[in-house]
Amino acid sequence: AYHNETTVDWIGGFVQGNYTTDKLNLYGMGGVSSIKYTYEDHFAANKDEDGNDIDNFVSAPAINTFQVKGGASYNLDDRLSAFVNTGYVQKPPILDNVIDYDGNVSQNPDNEKFISTEIGGEYRSGLVAVKGSYYNTQWKDRNLTKSVTTGQGSSGDTDIIYLTGVNQSHSGFEIESKVALNEMVDVDFIVSIGDWYFDGDAKGDYTEMEYNEEGQIIGQTSTEYEYALNNLKVGDMPQTSYVGGLTLKPIDGLRIQGLYKYYDNHYSDWSPDSREVDGDADRAQVWKSPSYGKLDFHLAYDLPKIGGYDLTLTGHLFNALDEVFVQDAVDNSKYNGFGDKLHLAHNAEVFLGTPRHFNLGLTVNF
Repeated sequence: AYHNETTVDWIGGFVQGNYTTDKLNLYGMGGVSSIKYTYEDHFAANKDEDGNDIDNFVSAPAINTFQVKGGASYNLDDRLSAFVNTGYVQKPPILDNVIDYDGNVSQNPDNEKFISTEIGGEYRSGLVAVKGSYYNTQWKDRNLTKSVTTGQGSSGDTDIIYLTGVNQSHSGFEIESKVALNEMVDVDFIVSIGDWYFDGDAKGDYTEMEYNEEGQIIGQTSTEYEYALNNLKVGDMPQTSYVGGLTLKPIDGLRIQGLYKYYDNHYSDWSPDSREVDGDADRAQVWKSPSYGKLDFHLAYDLPKIGGYDLTLTGHLFNALDEVFVQDAVDNSKYNGFGDKLHLAHNAEVFLGTPRHFNLGLTVNF
C-alpha cells in the first residue's frame, strides 16, 4: 500500500543550576531545541500524466522550541518546609501531525505549551510525615489534525488541517501522609482530587482552490471546522482517588501491608475529533464509569542467609475481594455502541479489571 521513509533530525541544548544552603534550595534550567522532519515516497509508480517522475521527497520547515523551569524549597525549621515549582515547556508536534502518510505538509504547525505551577509544604517528625500540594497545569494548543480530501484539480490530494484552541486545564490537590503508631504499625493515607477539562472550543480553517474543466484556478473557497470541547472532562484516568494503607511489622524482617484504593470521577476515554460541530453542537458530558474500590495485600519476609546470599520472600494478593469493576472505558464506541450517539453506558466499550490474582517471588541479592 505504501513504501515511505521518514527522518527525524533533532538538536538541542540546556543549562541548569542549583544553589543550596542549610535553609534554602534553588533550582533552575533552560533549554532550546530544533526538530526537522522529512518524507520520501519510494514507489516508482509515482509519475505525472506525461510519465515523468514526481518529486517524492518533502521536507518540513524546522520547528524550534524552548523550555524554562524553576523551583525553590525552604526549611522553616527541622520539621516543616515549603516548596514551589513552576515551568513553561514547548513540545513540538510529532511527525504524523506535520507530514501525513501521503506526504502532505501541514502549514504553520503550532507547538504545544505546558504552563505548570505547584506549591506545597511538608511536615516530618519521628512519627508523622505529611505532604500536601496544589498543582495547576495549562496545556495549550494541543496538537489535533483533521484530514480533508479535496478531489479538485489535477491532484485530488488529502490535506491535513491544524486545529487551534485545543486547550486543557489540569488542577487539583494532593495529600500524602504516614503515621507510625509504634514500631510495628504504620498507617498511610493518600488523597488526590483533580479537576481536568477542556478549556474552550477548537477551530480550523481550510482554503481550497476551485478549478474549471481545464484545470485552471478560478477562485477559492474557505471551510471552517469547529469542535465543541469547552468544559468537557478529560477522560481515561480517575480524577479523584483515595488510598488507605495499614502496614504490620510483627517480627524482625516481616512486613505485611493492606492497601485499599478507591477511584471516582473516572470519565471514559474519547477523542476530541468526535465532537465536530455539524449543525447542533454536541456538548453533553462523556460517560462516567462507576466508582470502584479494590483491596490488595503485600508481604515481604527476609529469610535467613543461605551461602552468604540475602534472600527475600515476597507475595502479593491483588483484588482480594474479587470486585467486578470497570477499569477503562471508551465513550460512544464505534464497535460496540448502539449507534444513537448518546453518552450513556449502552454506547460505551468497557474493559473490566482483573479478578482476584496473586503471585509469589524470591529475591536473591548477591
